[in-house]
Amino acid sequence: MDIVREVAGKGGVARRRELEKAGFSGHEILKAVQDGRLSRPIRGVYVTPDADPALLAAACVKAELACVNAAERLGLWILTKPRFIHVCVDHGRPLEGNFRVHRSAKQLTPLDICLQCMRCLPELEALCVVESAVVKRLVTLQQLRSRTGGARDRKLRRIVGMIDPHSQSILETAARYRLKAGGFSVQTQVYVKGVGRLDLFVEGILGIEADGREHHTNAKEFEEDRRRGNVLMLNGTPMLRATYELIVNRPEEFIELVRRGIAKYRPTKVAG
Repeated sequence: MDIVREVAGKGGVARRRELEKAGFSGHEILKAVQDGRLSRPIRGVYVTPDADPALLAAACVKAELACVNAAERLGLWILTKPRFIHVCVDHGRPLEGNFRVHRSAKQLTPLDICLQCMRCLPELEALCVVESAVVKRLVTLQQLRSRTGGARDRKLRRIVGMIDPHSQSILETAARYRLKAGGFSVQTQVYVKGVGRLDLFVEGILGIEADGREHHTNAKEFEEDRRRGNVLMLNGTPMLRATYELIVNRPEEFIELVRRGIAKYRPTKVAG
């Protein structure tokens, strides 16, 4: 067993009791600090040089990550970086630092984290987190529905009702949300012969592909993307490409582009 690897596997931050539970003796822990392999910012907390800053900040105030920060640790979809470090404690004492405090006396499950996000975050950001938890099979729709039946859970039920378990990316989720808020009828992951699946299909007329910066990772994917575009054009299926910047930061412009595209390609009614 390597103590540095053990700490690194926990985000670069570990408490003494965690290391002892993993089988490391007090002597091994002390030696790792003396050798410079680990550092001890406060008593009982040991870190690697590349420790997760949010995790470290939480450990130093004897708290656990919660809400959007805990969701990020689970690999869920985070639309925007949080302004505060969301932490969970089981006491009412104030914390000094850039924290948003949630109360819980138990270790958070993925379901607990989703509920926190739905109560705390703006609707679209919460949807991205919770939809990804369903997509990644960390929670189920049934679990979410069973925990959002209270009289004060109307906002949560609205978010759960928006979840598409077949979503392929955070940008697809955000684009679908914007389009439905704009009053459009939207289909997801629509199969087109010779092309494969389109992220979104609006009003049965306009295809939408949500492209992140990492969309083209190599020349082969670039060529395949162009081939798909050519087939769509020859089939008479118009398509728009939408980036993170357009969907997230310029939603009005995104919706206007879609309106114009649909208006341009909507079939003209023939007078009878």
